[in-house]
Amino acid sequence: MSHQMTTLDAENALYRQTPWHRLGTVGPIDWEEARGVFDWCEVERTPILIHHRGLNEVLEGRQVLKMVNYPYAHAEVSDRYQIVQHRFMIDDLTGILLDTGLVETIESVGTYDNGAVGYVSLKFKDGIEIPGWSHVESIFNIGNGHDKSVPLIATQSAYAVVCANTFKWNILDKDAVFRFRKIGQPQEMMQEAVEELCAGYERNVEYRKTIERMANQEFVDQEWDELVVQLIGPKPEDTAFNPWDHPLWIAGKRSQGYQNKLTRWQNTRRDLNHRFRRDEDIIDIRETKWGALMAVQAWEQKDKSQKGIKSQDQRTQKHQAAVMFGKLPMTEKAAKILVAN
Repeated sequence: MSHQMTTLDAENALYRQTPWHRLGTVGPIDWEEARGVFDWCEVERTPILIHHRGLNEVLEGRQVLKMVNYPYAHAEVSDRYQIVQHRFMIDDLTGILLDTGLVETIESVGTYDNGAVGYVSLKFKDGIEIPGWSHVESIFNIGNGHDKSVPLIATQSAYAVVCANTFKWNILDKDAVFRFRKIGQPQEMMQEAVEELCAGYERNVEYRKTIERMANQEFVDQEWDELVVQLIGPKPEDTAFNPWDHPLWIAGKRSQGYQNKLTRWQNTRRDLNHRFRRDEDIIDIRETKWGALMAVQAWEQKDKSQKGIKSQDQRTQKHQAAVMFGKLPMTEKAAKILVAN
């Protein structure tokens, strides 16, 4: 999935602050205005016709999910698939959250890939202040996909204003992410999930304590080096292979394979070290556990996920997609290590 933002996506998107791609409409967003963002990209089922023995016949049990107002098709679905229109995120879920009084602002409402993926980002009240560094916001992201690559999803995350880094709350609390397939009654389940998340909003007190504790815990270079080894393993060795015991062509092939593995390890360590020691976004928290975690997360979102992408626009889009819908296994592993010690 490209997560490409098309002209139609840009024309209909709303952002409270100027976004990374500098598209869309920027300014305060109210609920009534947000309700209209997804009108253009509603979808419907369309029968699939197959040509069989000179006749066009309807394929039983399968349909195409296509847009109502534009000539775009997103996915082939079964009879069991439940259509969840993007506007459900505004009309129902955002309404629930606004009614709690916990939401301060609607941060963004928009789509990717010609309306295939929709998202809503809401800022909760009571962010976290890290002295000398940043104000960490508490953001609630809701996502929905018509192309079957993104489920109906809700994620609570933190947004670090100084570097556009998003630290997913599910790294510290696995219950803070909800994903539902479009089979059964995902809308009812998602409403229950949002209500449960709001009811447990006081968990932010614990999150705040955890982050503030990590931001005040010293983390020196030696500890960082040890963390990197825990994350990517020790330097690869080739001691188990004796080239004199094998034909020359096998030895050469094995040697090249080892060299490739060693190069990947060295490059990963170099990039991680650069984030921890030289990234200007974490300069004021560099020698802390929180700084170490932000360095790993920045590497995973900005370096690893964008490897091989030369276009700055595509790199930025890839980063935004990783923020909204990506998984961060290395960051999660680092968080568990840092929080436990």
